[in-house]
Parts: sequence; C-alpha cells; structure tokens
Amino acid sequence: MIFYLALPFLAVGMVVLQSTVASVLFSGWFLLEASLVLVIYAGFRLDVVRGLLLAFVMGFVFDCLSGSVVGLFTVIYMLIFLCAFYVSLRMVTEKLYLIALFSLACALLEALLVVLFYHLTYDIDLFSSLLPVFLPQALLISILSAGFFHVMRRIEGFFYGKSVQPPQRA
Repeated sequence: MIFYLALPFLAVGMVVLQSTVASVLFSGWFLLEASLVLVIYAGFRLDVVRGLLLAFVMGFVFDCLSGSVVGLFTVIYMLIFLCAFYVSLRMVTEKLYLIALFSLACALLEALLVVLFYHLTYDIDLFSSLLPVFLPQALLISILSAGFFHVMRRIEGFFYGKSVQPPQRA
C-alpha cells in the first residue's frame, strides 16, 4: 500500500533530480534519464500491475515536468516496461553486459520513437541529432543501468542476505 501512496511523490523527486543533475553536468546537452533505468529495472523485477503503474506514473510525471507532449513518454515508458518484462522471462538478469545491451536498445528505441513522433506530428526534423545527441545519451543510460542493477543487487544482498530472485512467471 505504501508503494501506491509514495509513488507519485518519489516520481516527482526522481524527475526533478535527474533534470537538475543533467543541467549541472551536461549544460542542457544531454538528458540523464534515470527514470528510464528505473522503468527497465521494474520490468525485470516487478509484476505487471505494479510495473505498469510505475511506468505510467514515471512517464506522466516526466511528460508534465519536461514540457513534452503529454502522453508521449507515458506510452514509451509503458512499452519499454512491457518489453523489459517479456525479455526478463527469457534472459538471465545476472549478466550485467546483457542488461547494458538491452538498456542501450531501449534508449535507442525511445529516441527513435521521439524523433519519429516529432517528425510525423510537427514536421520537425530531428534525424540529424540522432548520432551526436541520442547515441551518447543511450550509451550513458546503458552504463548507468548496469551500475544501477549492480548496486541494487548489493542492496538486496545487504537487506536479505542474498540477492532476491525475480518473481517466477508462468
């Protein structure tokens, strides 16, 4: 129950923190999407209902605070959660290089969907920024995701005495 009550406040805090850190470190060139890393982690560790709710709230808060079209990142985050959820059924989540590669693919998918959306709806050509902006951002997200998964595994080991296995799904 506390998950559902704390989620909106933690989502706002996460998006504000990631925007502030990205502004300080990268002067507005990159967007440090820790919320995307959290959605991917939720896809590997949470059940469908809690994970979709987390993806929805994180996407909605990101849409509202970043000034993008409301619903764009909400839908993208929910699609990425579902991809991560179904990939976690087939992939070993203990290997950090696989998680980094999957996160890289998810970040590139998100960038491609955003570029296609703005191109199709507003006729804004962002294809030239795919390589110089979105590729380094995706590489940063993949490195952060591997580090985040490693740290969360250590935290689970500290609290539970061993790493918690993801829920077994039928």
